[in-house]
Amino acid sequence: ELDAAMAEATKLRQDEKAKNTQTIADSQEAQTAVAQALTVLKEFYAKAGDATALLQQQPESPEIFDAPYKGMQSENGGVVGMLEVIESDFARLESDTKAAEASAQKEYDTFMTDSKVDKESKTKDIE
Repeated sequence: ELDAAMAEATKLRQDEKAKNTQTIADSQEAQTAVAQALTVLKEFYAKAGDATALLQQQPESPEIFDAPYKGMQSENGGVVGMLEVIESDFARLESDTKAAEASAQKEYDTFMTDSKVDKESKTKDIE
């Protein structure tokens, strides 16, 4: 009975470890992808004020074009703000998963140690 519980705990622990490892890898990849997207967007917005390709060439610019278009960068954080939130969410997911993994591993180690001690004491009692 104790052997079965130990085997079950080992199987569950291996499955949980595999899932946590995959989650950590996914969140790290996602953080990298979001960071790259942020870099591209920030570079784009930095150059947006200097862009003249879409400006009409007229002797006098209409009043609506009195300032260069810089996108909607300041509207409640916009896309850049949203991506920064997503990036922090992935970072938090990674740290939470690492903490959960460490805790689960510690619990497993304690259970296995206690079970081995219990098994040895029962084996000695039988002899």
